[in-house]
Amino acid sequence: MSGEAYRALADDIRDAVAAGRWDEADADLDTLAEEAALCLVQDRAADLAALAREVARCHTALALRGDGSPDAMHRLGQLRAIAAMVAAGRASRPARSEAALAQPGTPTAVVLHALEGGAKSGPALVEATGLSHDAVARALPELRAAGLVRSWPSGRLVMNERTTAAGYGAAGQGVAG
Repeated sequence: MSGEAYRALADDIRDAVAAGRWDEADADLDTLAEEAALCLVQDRAADLAALAREVARCHTALALRGDGSPDAMHRLGQLRAIAAMVAAGRASRPARSEAALAQPGTPTAVVLHALEGGAKSGPALVEATGLSHDAVARALPELRAAGLVRSWPSGRLVMNERTTAAGYGAAGQGVAG
């Protein structure tokens, strides 16, 4: 399934609950739960993220309706359970390998290379790498999760440095490899 299919499925659930078509809502919720399980088992991170957005959107829309009937509340609870399963799956994804993070030309490799000269703050990394703030902000958590970078607060800034776990590429490129 794709993000558009998840959106359509979430819309179908919302419409079925609003109309009191409980069997239809249950069938769509089962499909959504099965798809979430498949995404977890097949490690489809992008689909899991899209699924999380649509489950949250559907849950919010139904909660805002304020239908306190037992049937509606039951379906809301099912959506919460699916959301919890998706969140747990997203949180427990293992860190990417050092080799994957050090692929030349990737933002993570560029950040690792910039940290060779010593610790740098986020703004200093943006300046040193030429990457956007967002790209640096996405790279650092991955590098931390892999144990290649450690970060600590220093006044109003957060400093980042390579750890001893961060090796150097065989080609002498100065990035983990």
